[in-house]
Amino acid sequence: MKKIVKTASVILPVIILLCLAFGFLIEPNNPDKTHITEKYAGASETYPLGTDALGRCELSRLLEGGKTTLGIVLLGAFIVFVLGIALGLLFARTGGRTGVLSDSILNAVTAIPPLAYLIIMIGIWGNSIPTMIVALTVSLILRMIKLVMTLTEEEYRKAYARCAFASGASHFRILIIHILPVILPQLVQYICLSCSDMILAISGFSFIGLSLGANVIDWGGMLADARSAFVMRPALLYYPVVLIFVSSLCFNLLGRQIVRRDI
Repeated sequence: MKKIVKTASVILPVIILLCLAFGFLIEPNNPDKTHITEKYAGASETYPLGTDALGRCELSRLLEGGKTTLGIVLLGAFIVFVLGIALGLLFARTGGRTGVLSDSILNAVTAIPPLAYLIIMIGIWGNSIPTMIVALTVSLILRMIKLVMTLTEEEYRKAYARCAFASGASHFRILIIHILPVILPQLVQYICLSCSDMILAISGFSFIGLSLGANVIDWGGMLADARSAFVMRPALLYYPVVLIFVSSLCFNLLGRQIVRRDI
């Protein structure tokens, strides 16, 4: 029974995240179509969660916002995961002056807060989805590389890695066959926690006005639009907040559960 509960704690967050990411496929209405005569309408068969200030279907916009927000997060996480591991393993055993130089550069660059990259790139390239993806992935890739290098160096000093090297195993084989499977759970946990941070960053910047561009629907932008209608329709403010909280919680639960070796 205990094992079933632990397995469900991994499967359930994945199902929720997939529903939020691909829910736009079953949108009941066009999320951009306005009906001024039906603004702030209550829940009905046509509009399951009512409408906003322009008469747009709230449920359709929430599902569309999930596609935007989680689409950026999942794409960014994939880029960070692949490039971070590849470059981290590449730089892990360079040694000598090259190793000291790369380690020094990473220490200096990763000291800059991730939000600083986002602010700088938005100021240079403007608000857009590509800008958000680049800004989030650049800051996280550098930290991923540093994490992979640190974990790899720790594993390389352990007995099993030294025995493999003494047995004639190549440097590449030790990294890929022996070390990578050992450090992979910690890397997956880092990616899951980073996904949660990316959701909060995207939503937070959209909320304060640094949106993803014109006509782009995301949860942070919906949250900002709903502030003026808090007294009349407080539910419009609650819906995106709940989805931001649930999606962030799911990624945190995944990061906590996947790192356990008994799953």
